Amino acid sequence: MKRKIAYTIIGIGVIALVSGARFYDKSLINGNGYLGDEVIFFRESVMPQAEASANVTIEPADAKEEKETEAPTTTPESDAVPTVSPEASAQPSTTAETKKTYDKIINNGKLHIYNTGTALIGDSAFELYNYVNSAASRYTMAVNKLTKKLDSSIDVYDMVAPTSMGVTFPDNKKKKINSSDQKEALKNIENKLSGRERFIDLYEVMMQHRKEYIYFRTDHHWTSLGAYYAYRAFCEEKGITPHELSEYKKKTVKGFLGSFYRDTNQNINLREDILEAYYPVSTLTMQYTTTAGSTISAPVIADASQYSTSLKYCAFIAGDNPYTVIRNKSIKDGSSCVVVKESFGNAFVPYLADHYQTVYVIDYRYWEGDLCDFIKKKKSREVILINNISMTRNLYLIGKLTQIIS
Repeated sequence: MKRKIAYTIIGIGVIALVSGARFYDKSLINGNGYLGDEVIFFRESVMPQAEASANVTIEPADAKEEKETEAPTTTPESDAVPTVSPEASAQPSTTAETKKTYDKIINNGKLHIYNTGTALIGDSAFELYNYVNSAASRYTMAVNKLTKKLDSSIDVYDMVAPTSMGVTFPDNKKKKINSSDQKEALKNIENKLSGRERFIDLYEVMMQHRKEYIYFRTDHHWTSLGAYYAYRAFCEEKGITPHELSEYKKKTVKGFLGSFYRDTNQNINLREDILEAYYPVSTLTMQYTTTAGSTISAPVIADASQYSTSLKYCAFIAGDNPYTVIRNKSIKDGSSCVVVKESFGNAFVPYLADHYQTVYVIDYRYWEGDLCDFIKKKKSREVILINNISMTRNLYLIGKLTQIIS
């Protein structure tokens, strides 16, 4: 009798575990994640007092996490290095068989996993990522449909950025987390494309710089430096010469605490980020259109020193708006491109603006229109799709992209 009861209890436990795992996987696939619920930024000036009471406090999965013994530190203005301990030189090596290897990142801090899908180790946080083949297929179907509807003379660039989890997460902790290999995922995505698209492999690019400050510690976005390396990869694919970092004016702003800070219940061990912005070398003007239809002029990169701690990433192209136009007064050749993006594109677009007379920026999460008709109307010969890899598992966002292509 006791044995039957024991077997019954074990059976119930197994069913509960399987059901819980399936529910968690479904929530990751269907959830909006960071990119489904971001700030649309209407004003140039946001005072620190305006910081959100709407910021959601998420309870950690481990109730003991706040007892972490590591003391929090503040990032000095000159500190532009990642928070993990280096183990090798700053440049990756290549073997005779051309198999690429990269510097190791080691962190001996305690690992915490939150029920928000966020992993925290030491003073940095990361978003867990799971590859979903069916969702990735829907994403590539949308991209393939776009290229099929456009004239074959129009170049379509597809850029899918890896997240910090796939690049800067410590190597010695990878076996302790349930997160898909982003290199393999990106290769699968590339293989699903029709072949007419010019896919830019950003995984290799970011891994070559994985010890640099290319992702924020407290936020899911890449830094302006990370976006710069993506810009260089784009220039290489397009066949143009990129600007060197030394050519840009740089402004550094302290005190950025982004989405991971919220999703780790404002864990005191997270080290605040600095926002380094590289200003375009050209003379530019920018106007963006709000969801209400208002057209507002703003700088391509704003001074974020007076922005609230959670909104400093809005320094780039005034944040997330449906439609933005950037004009370069130094170029008169009629060149233009259409950028179709989510918020990872915000830090990337300012670099592009130095190379075109006009850059049209569409955030497909909020813009309502027919993308193919828009491209034809503007007579643009280049379309640049830029997303981060987490978007390609998000059915809601893929649906929004598909909607403007249909």
